[in-house]
Amino acid sequence: MHRNEFTKGKRGEFRGDFTRDTFDPQRHYSRVLMQQGRVQLDADWNEHVSIQLHYLRALGADLMGPHAAPRTIDNKPGEGFAIRANDSTFDITAGHYYVAGILCENDNDCSFDDQPDYPGNEQEFEANAKYLVYLDVWERHLSFVEDDYMREIALGGPDTASRAGIVWQVKVRNFEDFGEDTDPGTFKTDYIGFLKAIGKTKPGSGRLKARARMKSNDENDPCLISPEARYRGAENQLYRVEIHNNSRSEGGATYKWSRENGSVIFPITKISDRIITLEHMGRDGRFGLKPNDWVELVDDDLVLHGLVSALRQIESVDSEKMQVFLKETDAPAIGLSEDKHPYLRRWDQKGGGSNAVPVSEKGGDHGWDLLEDGVEVQFVASDEPNDPRVYETGDYWLIPARSITGDVEWPSSVTEPQIALPAQGVEHRYAPLGNISVNASGNITNANIEDLRRKLTKIWS
Repeated sequence: MHRNEFTKGKRGEFRGDFTRDTFDPQRHYSRVLMQQGRVQLDADWNEHVSIQLHYLRALGADLMGPHAAPRTIDNKPGEGFAIRANDSTFDITAGHYYVAGILCENDNDCSFDDQPDYPGNEQEFEANAKYLVYLDVWERHLSFVEDDYMREIALGGPDTASRAGIVWQVKVRNFEDFGEDTDPGTFKTDYIGFLKAIGKTKPGSGRLKARARMKSNDENDPCLISPEARYRGAENQLYRVEIHNNSRSEGGATYKWSRENGSVIFPITKISDRIITLEHMGRDGRFGLKPNDWVELVDDDLVLHGLVSALRQIESVDSEKMQVFLKETDAPAIGLSEDKHPYLRRWDQKGGGSNAVPVSEKGGDHGWDLLEDGVEVQFVASDEPNDPRVYETGDYWLIPARSITGDVEWPSSVTEPQIALPAQGVEHRYAPLGNISVNASGNITNANIEDLRRKLTKIWS
C-alpha cells in the first residue's frame, strides 16, 4: 500500500537514535499489539505512543475546538494564560490552555519578558500602539544532554530513552503588521482569519523526493551487498535532510543532512576560541568525530528561538583531552552559554560550507543531489512561477535506507515513482490570547486589554 503526500502526520523536531518513524494517521490504527517470541523494535512502541497521543489530541480538539481554556474546578489548575497589565509590559497567569488538543501548562504567573520557554525575549511596546498577543506551541525533543534527570544513575548513567516536551511561547504582533481590512477583534471567532493574519506557515511549503540511485554498469559492488543493490551502504540508516537557512536568508535556502537522524551529539564542557572540550568523544568510530567533519554548535536558547549557528569544520581531534579544534572561519564568533546545555551536533555532508548546501530546485527526473551510498534527494520546484516554495529553518524529511533491499523507503504511486512530500515537521500550533493597547505614557492597563481566549463553560449538555 502506497502513501500519498497527505498521509504523514507532522512531528516535532525529533533527532533521536531511531530506526524509522512509522506513525501514519491515515492508516487508522488503534493500537500496537506485542506478539510472543518476536524481535522488539523502537519504531513499534514509538508508533503506539503516537497513536494514543493522536487520539487524545484529536479528541481534545474535537471537543474544545482549535483552542480553549478549561474551567477551574476544586481549585485545580484551570483557566490560564490570561493577560494582565504590569506597567509597561504584561503578565501571563498560571493555569492550563489547550491548543489543537495540546495541553499547555503555566505553573506560575510570569511576566511576558520572563517566560520559561522564551529566554532572552525583549520587547519594547511603543506608545499609542496596539498589539495582538498570541500563543505559539510546538513539541521539542530532549535527550540527557538537555536534561540529565532522565539518566538512571544505578545503571551507570547510560543514554537510554529520550523525551518530548511541550514548548509554549507567548508572542506579540503590532497591528501595523496587518492589512487595513484585518480586524484583530474578530480573531476570537475567526480562527482562520487569525492564522492568515499572523502568516505562520511552518512547516514550509517545500517538497522533497528521495530515491536510491540505479546501479551503473561500471559500479564495483562489495561482496557483502547484493550485486543488484542500489543503496550501497552496509548499515541500515535513517537519513535526515533538514533546512538550515530559510528562503528569506541571503543566498536563499540551504540544507544539511545526517545519516543518523541528527542524533550524534557531544555535550560541551568548555569553549576556548576554536578549541571545544567535550564530555565524551562518542561510543565508537561510527558515532565519533574526525577531521573535516561538519558540526553545528547548539544550546537551549538557539533551539527555543528557532535559530541555527553557522556550521563549523573540524581541523583536528585530540581524543585523550576530549577536544576538537575547529578550522578558522569568517563565521560569527561562538557565543554559547555554559548554563544552557551547549552541545555539538555532527552533520554528514562533505561540502556546502558554513551555510550548508544550497537548495537547488529541479523538475522532472533531473537534478538529483547525491547524499552518499546511492541515496539521492531532489527539491521539487513549484508549478506556479509566482508562488515559489517556502523553506523554513528546521523543516525536515526522514529517509529510511535498508541494506537488505538496497533501497530507501519512500512513498510512490502508479504515476510517480517518488512522490514529492512536504516536510514532516516542525509543526507549530497557534492561538490568540488578547489584544492590548499601549497608552501615550507607554504603559498598559487592564482596561485596555481585550481577552481573545475561548473559555469552556461546559462540554456536555
